[in-house]
Amino acid sequence: MSKWMLVFMLVAMPGLVLAVGKSGGEKSENSDAKNIDAKNKNIDARVDHLFKSVDTNDDGNISKEEAEQKAPAIAENFDKIDANHDGVLSKKEFKAFWIASEKKRREFSQHLEQADLDKNGMLSREEAEALPNLSAHFDEIDSNHDGQLVIKEIADYLRAQAGAGNASAPVAQ
Repeated sequence: MSKWMLVFMLVAMPGLVLAVGKSGGEKSENSDAKNIDAKNKNIDARVDHLFKSVDTNDDGNISKEEAEQKAPAIAENFDKIDANHDGVLSKKEFKAFWIASEKKRREFSQHLEQADLDKNGMLSREEAEALPNLSAHFDEIDSNHDGQLVIKEIADYLRAQAGAGNASAPVAQ
């Protein structure tokens, strides 16, 4: 799957985003293991819920038709997610895609956060220079022309580019 499509999936499918909480203070190894176990259970529960909501006939697989009806963004990438190319998405394929998407979403967020030097939740033209692909499309992304990019503008631009089939849309790198 291209980097652009993964980023699009991350931005366009906010329902697949896992809220990862941060905790302060020192942690023991046992505490870390419990947190990882809890996080894995949360991922499994979210994947199960999402999978079941798309698998409308409860056959344990997601067909392309089910994806088209319930999750158009998945349908658009169906052949890329269908790792064994059997024409259906298994829960294993769906989970692998979900985990990879979550990883890309976190990486994208980290790039944006690192570029936001003044930590105001917006990227100025100068801050966007740290992300060449965003910088190259700054004026197109800045929909309200205020000289600042916010996540909504970036997400809206990525969605519009995906709808237009533009594989050269920016990726935060």
